[in-house]
Amino acid sequence: MTLIRSHRLAGPIAVLLIIATIVAVVPWPVAPVQAAEGITTVLLFPAVDESGSEIANLAKTVTNRLLIALANVEGLEVTEFDRSSPLVRRAQSEGRLLTTHLQAGVSDLPAAIEVGHILGMDGILLATVKSVDVHNSVRYLTVTLKGEYFKVEPNYDAATGQASRMLQPENSFTVVGASRPRANYTGSDRPLIHEALNDAAAKFAQVMAGTPAGELTGKPTQPKRESKWKWLGPLLLLGVAAVIIGNSGGADGGPAAGAAPPIPDHLTVEEYGIILYWDPPPPTSLILSGYQIQRSVNGSPYMNVTGGSCGTACTQWTDFDVAAGNTYRYRIRAIYTSNEASEWREFNAVNFTGE
Repeated sequence: MTLIRSHRLAGPIAVLLIIATIVAVVPWPVAPVQAAEGITTVLLFPAVDESGSEIANLAKTVTNRLLIALANVEGLEVTEFDRSSPLVRRAQSEGRLLTTHLQAGVSDLPAAIEVGHILGMDGILLATVKSVDVHNSVRYLTVTLKGEYFKVEPNYDAATGQASRMLQPENSFTVVGASRPRANYTGSDRPLIHEALNDAAAKFAQVMAGTPAGELTGKPTQPKRESKWKWLGPLLLLGVAAVIIGNSGGADGGPAAGAAPPIPDHLTVEEYGIILYWDPPPPTSLILSGYQIQRSVNGSPYMNVTGGSCGTACTQWTDFDVAAGNTYRYRIRAIYTSNEASEWREFNAVNFTGE
């Protein structure tokens, strides 16, 4: 009976392995290759709060929610302008970024354009919290965000080395995020704020993905993730067998020859999460396409984490999915366009207090 079953399965298994081998060997346009081509790099400046709502850390919270939502927009690689990031500190130490540049943002748009040019970005993105409103008839909360996206090079005068005098945004828009209406609600506004901010950030990301702001309603929505590669799912499942067998020098095997690892710099603990900073790997004959990050919680084995990958312009990453009292350890490696990977490099362990 066993021989009969084995004989009947031999054909399907052979077909499966042939398809899996093709999927593993043929250079399909998967994420690592796409990350190096056809990506628009965008520098997101910290949000500015003009709402007068007196909600603690509202601007920082909005910035973090936008980073999460924008990470789901295909074709965009968004990096926050953080004065403590290795990218900014390196540019400053080399004399390319001046003290005036470090104050760039909504209040100094020319400086923001210059920062985008210096850091090699395709565009800069500004966000302003215009209002936070509580509605009491059926209790819900709305958050109004204004966004302005500027392409860098059309607004930069190479002859003078400064931003152009007449700055023109590529897109200027306003979105309204709303919480779920609650009849007869008398509780805290915290869950309402949480829902409204998530909704506003999701709509902000939809506009950056190409949806006109006028088509978005005031009703709560969900982040929109666009993908042209949905058809790859079934093929990648078939490729699991080939990956298990081994792909020497690949991203799922051991480190490839010539694949240099990134250099962990430091990490910081904020009340909303843990931020990792690193320096890019030294140049090699391979072409860098991004980074992969894994996490260990309280000494458990390293595991992949949601959103634990980013492109070549990324030199920092924030883990928002953390809980007070846990000890976290992270490791990072470089992924190259040929799907080859470097060895892992670890960060120091850190305890998250949530304070």
